[in-house]
Amino acid sequence: MATTMTMWSPTTHADYDLLKGKDVYSVDGEKVGTIKQVFHPAGDFAAARGRHYFLLDPGLLKEWFGGFDKVYLPESAITNVTADRVDLAFTKDQVKTQGWTTEPVGVATYRRS
Repeated sequence: MATTMTMWSPTTHADYDLLKGKDVYSVDGEKVGTIKQVFHPAGDFAAARGRHYFLLDPGLLKEWFGGFDKVYLPESAITNVTADRVDLAFTKDQVKTQGWTTEPVGVATYRRS
């Protein structure tokens, strides 16, 4: 099945919410997990762009993350979004070493959706 390229270029906070439920893949094609929640930084969109986080459910791959089932994917790790997936800038081995199981500083003040 062909994947339609949608070149993700968010222009509103709502665009980020469209990523909920999408599967996330490493640059080498390994499924990393599924986006379960979006964390929106406070402030207007221009100030918030690039600072979003996504709660990633690693499913059966939680051993990649030291057994943790909460992974905080930073927006900066995303290289592309298609109709059915989110692609990362990291290989599966690099993903395992990013330290994304630690809650980002200040994320408690972010709006969640």
